[in-house]
Amino acid sequence: MSAADLHIHTTSSDGIASPREVLEWVSEDTDLAVIAICDHNTNEGALEAAALASRYRVEVVVGQEVESAQGHILGLWTPKLVKPGMSAEETVSAIHAQDGLAIIAHPYAPWWWHKLGLRHGTTESYDGVAFDGVEVANSTPMLLLANFRARRYWRENAHRLAATGGSDAHMLSPIGTSRTLFPGATAADLRLALENRTTEGGGPTFNPLRTLTYARKVREIRKRDHEYKQREIERALSLGCVADEIPALTQI
Repeated sequence: MSAADLHIHTTSSDGIASPREVLEWVSEDTDLAVIAICDHNTNEGALEAAALASRYRVEVVVGQEVESAQGHILGLWTPKLVKPGMSAEETVSAIHAQDGLAIIAHPYAPWWWHKLGLRHGTTESYDGVAFDGVEVANSTPMLLLANFRARRYWRENAHRLAATGGSDAHMLSPIGTSRTLFPGATAADLRLALENRTTEGGGPTFNPLRTLTYARKVREIRKRDHEYKQREIERALSLGCVADEIPALTQI
C-alpha cells in the first residue's frame, strides 16, 4: 500500500507554500507517493507542480477545489477549469466531462463555515449526485466530528463511493497527516483504486500542536485568501461578467 494526499493548497489560491515548495517538502519530509494539488477554483498550482514533478520522487495529480453552490468538490485529473458557483450536480458533470473524478470535500463541516464562504453540502445533496468518493479524513482543526460523520456516511455508501483522505493543508507541515491509502505506487494505481473503491482514508494523526500552528498562520492564510479572491473577481470581470454573475464565494 502507498499513500497519497489528495487535498493540498498552494500560493495559487490561499496556501502559503508555492508548488515547488510543496514538492520539495513532500519529497524530503514525507512518505507520500502521490499528491493532488487542489487550489480553490483554479488548477494553476497543480499544473505548475505537474510540470516540475519529474525532478522529484512524487507524482502529481492535477486537481482543483471547485466551490459549488452546494459545497466544495475536489475535481481530480481535471486539466480544464470548472466554473465555480454551479450546482453540485452540474459541477460533478463538468468534472466527469473531462474524465475527472469528483470527491466530496470536508463533508459535514460545521455550519459556521458557511458564514465564512466555505459552503458545504447536505446528506441529501451527497445522496443525489454521482460523486466518485468522499473525503473521510481532513486535517483542518475542529473537524473531528465532521470526519466521524463523513466516515459513517461512507460506510453506508461504500458500494458507490471511494474513501479518501487529504490534509487540506494550507502550509507545509500538515501535508500527509490525512491520507489516501491505495494498492500500488503510482498515480495510475491510485486512480484505479479510486474507481474500484479499494482505497482507505487514514488520519488525521493526533497532534495538539497542529491547531496552534494553524492559529499562528491564520493571518497569513487570510491574506492569501483575500488576494486569491481579488484575482477571481478581476478574472471574472476581464471575461465580461457583471457583478451579479460573479459567484458569491468570491466576494470580499
